[in-house]
Amino acid sequence: MPKMLVVDDDPAWRALYRMTFDGHFEIVEASDGQEGLDALETCNPDVIVLDLRMPRMDGLDFIRRLGRKQVRGAIVVCSGVLQDADRPQIPGVQMTPKSPDLRDLWSALISAMPDLGWPSAPIKESPSPTGTFFWRD
Repeated sequence: MPKMLVVDDDPAWRALYRMTFDGHFEIVEASDGQEGLDALETCNPDVIVLDLRMPRMDGLDFIRRLGRKQVRGAIVVCSGVLQDADRPQIPGVQMTPKSPDLRDLWSALISAMPDLGWPSAPIKESPSPTGTFFWRD
């Protein structure tokens, strides 16, 4: 089973990713860039789903520090921080807006990991929350 490292400071987003991709990926979670770098010591992910705005170490610093490590996995930045015109162009990194329906993230995963032979449709619908939830980046 492919391994996904999710690096996001918001536990609600990490939970959504886990609910959606569990069973299709072995999921390892980190709440900021430093925890993500530390997790790389024990896991060798096939893909890293990365937020940009986080405490201690943000996503761009995380990417800069990856250059010192031997990471074979693809990187998909999933963030609501940047507008399309402001998105940095980082070679080899897929960029997608953060959205609770995860369709854009699913497309980015398919593009980032074509060797896994993914189906062309999303894995499953994202869970519909009940009650009042506030999603933040």
